[in-house]
Amino acid sequence: MANFNFKKSAKVYLYNKTTATYHRLDVTEEISFSQTFTDKTYPQKTLHHQYKLHEASNIKKANPANFEFTIPALTEDTLAVVFNYLVDFKSTSEYTLDTFTLYIVGSDTNVYKLQNCVITNGTFLIEKLENLKLTIAGEATQLVYHKGSDATVPRAILEAAISDSEYASRARTAQKVDYLEVKTPSGTNIGDGVFKVSVELQNEIKWNPYETVNKALDVTNAATSMYPSSFTLQKRILSGSIGAYVIGTSDSAYIGHTNVGEWKTAQTLVIKAGVSDVLGFQFNLLNCTYTNRLNIDDVFTQQYDWKMNDNPTDLGDGSNTARSYITFNNI
Repeated sequence: MANFNFKKSAKVYLYNKTTATYHRLDVTEEISFSQTFTDKTYPQKTLHHQYKLHEASNIKKANPANFEFTIPALTEDTLAVVFNYLVDFKSTSEYTLDTFTLYIVGSDTNVYKLQNCVITNGTFLIEKLENLKLTIAGEATQLVYHKGSDATVPRAILEAAISDSEYASRARTAQKVDYLEVKTPSGTNIGDGVFKVSVELQNEIKWNPYETVNKALDVTNAATSMYPSSFTLQKRILSGSIGAYVIGTSDSAYIGHTNVGEWKTAQTLVIKAGVSDVLGFQFNLLNCTYTNRLNIDDVFTQQYDWKMNDNPTDLGDGSNTARSYITFNNI
């Protein structure tokens, strides 16, 4: 009988190369990863071979691997590890992102390894009476598949670092959004009228060119393909949306205006979400631009799409990262 792999049975590990430590993430269902290759075709049709209408393949280069997973905001430190890779620079002198390795152990005990992972997108999901979550998307240099006896060593290392019993004994508490505060520039809290908040941090990276003629001559199979190796951080975008009910004529506190269908610049916004005002996510957003639009459904609602334009001052001590705007208070 065939031995199928089920995503909900997968075990996900993160390896921190700097500290040489392993972390098992609480990701069991919402995960995906893959890698593709570039097929540069060339024509075979010639003056003497008019029937050769199909182009031939020339595969030499691998595209960056991609991955995505959702991790709940639990009161333990594995989400904090992922959070650090999302918001922090590699060092106080390098304005780029640090990389890590992801291991996924399938239900058949084979191991998938994503090398040199970098987080390109982090979405903080906030909805009243739902658990706080963080969806991570990123890219990696190479996806390696260890199967059979080849998977024995990496699997043994992972199990020795974090056993199933140790993982099961963790004290976990999901953070349901019982407290939601959204402060306008005037300091008014409009959290009672807000039903959904989304905050997204995008790290726009560019992979350095890695395709050369000399390397192409050495390619004979997938293992010897040209894989990406390094990248640069081009820019960061911190943006999101706020869904709120239209509450009569008394909604003047809604980010500083009285009517829907308007826009504002140079706005300050504070968002807190979690089980209390000190436990969960907190965002201190400066110099924001937003637009507002009306949504007509059973209940009239309005949506604010905002983007932060502020840049932190370079103090050389690491404080000029997204961490100065985003706080995760779960520990």
